[in-house]
Amino acid sequence: MSPTPEARPGVVYPNFEKPLLVYVNVPFCNSKCHFCDWVAEVPVADLRLRPETPARRRYMEALVAQIVAQAPMLKSRGHQPVIMYWGGGTASILTPAEMTAVLTALGEHLDLSGLGEVTIEGSPESMTLEKLTLLRSFGFNRVSLGVQSFDPARLRQIGRVHDGEQAKEAVRTARRAGFTNINIDLIVGFPDQPLDEVEATVRTALTLPVNHFSVYPYRSTPGTSLRRRVNRGTLELDLENQFQAYGRARDLLQEAGHPEYAMSYFGYPRCASDEAYYRLQTDWIGFGSGANSLIDQSFCVNTRGRLHQYNQHPEQFDSVVPAASHPLLMHFVSQALTTAEGLAEGDLARRTGMSLEQLYQVPVVRSYLDRMADFGEVRREPERLWIRREDISRVYVALNWVGPPDAETGPRPVAVSG
Repeated sequence: MSPTPEARPGVVYPNFEKPLLVYVNVPFCNSKCHFCDWVAEVPVADLRLRPETPARRRYMEALVAQIVAQAPMLKSRGHQPVIMYWGGGTASILTPAEMTAVLTALGEHLDLSGLGEVTIEGSPESMTLEKLTLLRSFGFNRVSLGVQSFDPARLRQIGRVHDGEQAKEAVRTARRAGFTNINIDLIVGFPDQPLDEVEATVRTALTLPVNHFSVYPYRSTPGTSLRRRVNRGTLELDLENQFQAYGRARDLLQEAGHPEYAMSYFGYPRCASDEAYYRLQTDWIGFGSGANSLIDQSFCVNTRGRLHQYNQHPEQFDSVVPAASHPLLMHFVSQALTTAEGLAEGDLARRTGMSLEQLYQVPVVRSYLDRMADFGEVRREPERLWIRREDISRVYVALNWVGPPDAETGPRPVAVSG
């Protein structure tokens, strides 16, 4: 695989008729974090597989096999990769040899010459100079680090295996490897978290050579360890505190010159992969167990937590449904409205075959928009659906406390202590 061009990150190139986001999923982590809804369904034994274990070796072989099997179909249909993102799990947990095997398969079976933004996502303790230098040599130009907090007690509470100094050093190592586009993830509004801790976390982040920040309000997801503590009453959540926590983080970042362009996202250049995915700007292919794909108005899923089944049949999706199915439409709307631009009719039509007027007639979508309107102004226009920019964060922090509409029963409340 030859290195990709150093095109300006954060730009989706419209000169391709069928631009494609390439996503590679790495379903392994060094620990099962107590807040993470992604790993809630993944057995710990599978999550923590080591490179030498047979199941992990089979997974890496299966990942390459899926690329080899499905890339020709993508090329034959005219899909042109413009963005690539490696996530998980923890993508940086892979060894240099594992990374090289996947990158080689991608380069041999897809035309990567049009790639702009190329991101590796990972955790601080697994980012080494050797790996980052290798990734730079293959054309990766963006790093996203799951820091979450710099506070020692908070990191222990949420089950992270890195400490604050490791997080800082990982950012510096990425810069030494040649990365200038660096994101860090932070979480605010944890149970019992005081606002001065939020402020200290953000101020520490601002001392680092970072140009993009992802700040997520804590979400009390059923099935996670932290949610069980909330259920038992040993930790308390407060909605107003979450509003204040996010607002304080937002104010500090914007005062430092990092504008908010979508819910949770601050800085420049914008993250092209998130924008393409949330706003339905491109089709995408998901390689790996737990990944999903949107190809030619079909939504294809490799079910999360079924690593061993994936290893046996990596070339087959577990399910394929029309992108215009009602539960998916609600999901797409939920993601698109986190962005300042919202959902454009042209993008919706290309990805699902539906117009906005047809979308507005779907009961579950209409119900969801009505629920959003309880917390902010939702604007339904002929060519665009969006939330007033100053209302976006309030809508989505509030919705963490309210269940989304069900495709059959409509909106349902979720009790945080239930």
